[in-house]
Amino acid sequence: MPLINIQSLLDKQTVYIIRRSDKSEEDTFNELGLLRNDALTPKDIPFLSLNILGGRFMPEHSKFRILNEGIKKWNNRKYISLLDHLKDFEILKNYCLVYINANGVDGQEIPYFLQQSNKDIRREVDKFFQHVEKPNLSDGKYELKALSRLIHDPVKLNYWHMELNIFDYQGSSMKYKGSSYQKVLFQQVISDIISVNSNKEVPDYIKIPTKYYKNTIFSC
Repeated sequence: MPLINIQSLLDKQTVYIIRRSDKSEEDTFNELGLLRNDALTPKDIPFLSLNILGGRFMPEHSKFRILNEGIKKWNNRKYISLLDHLKDFEILKNYCLVYINANGVDGQEIPYFLQQSNKDIRREVDKFFQHVEKPNLSDGKYELKALSRLIHDPVKLNYWHMELNIFDYQGSSMKYKGSSYQKVLFQQVISDIISVNSNKEVPDYIKIPTKYYKNTIFSC
């Protein structure tokens, strides 16, 4: 699958991504015009759905909510015709848009803490750090770091779809399990990474060079 190398793209230029909020503008943005810390929940953060601006995706395309077959992964092996998917989207009337600086979101380290008293966690941490310097301990908790990454994730009806992944200290993509440390970690992602890089006004974004997606059906 011809995925866009997001990290390579971000090394060359500033890229903006877009998130549709189904909440009102007042419930989405604070008085500074930044995303409110309660506009998202920790459960939303792993695999947060976003769209890449600067290619063929425009802000007005956010009115389309993709459903059913349309949200399945696109594998570049079959041409997608909209006529085959007329029941796989709906048009929304009420929503607002959040514009996010992707360069400030991708590749950010986020500190988090795990209780050493948990035997399973202690065994996993000790095994992982067997040949490298072990993490610091503070009040019986391991001091660890997670990493944010933007991953291109095209679906049948949206080649420009991407996700925000959070990788743990082992480099594994984290899933929300409702643990207390995850709630703190993912809330920190909202407040310290997403919110501070957000804007409710459309920015002057740069077009993405076609070389990043020229091997796809979208290059013509």
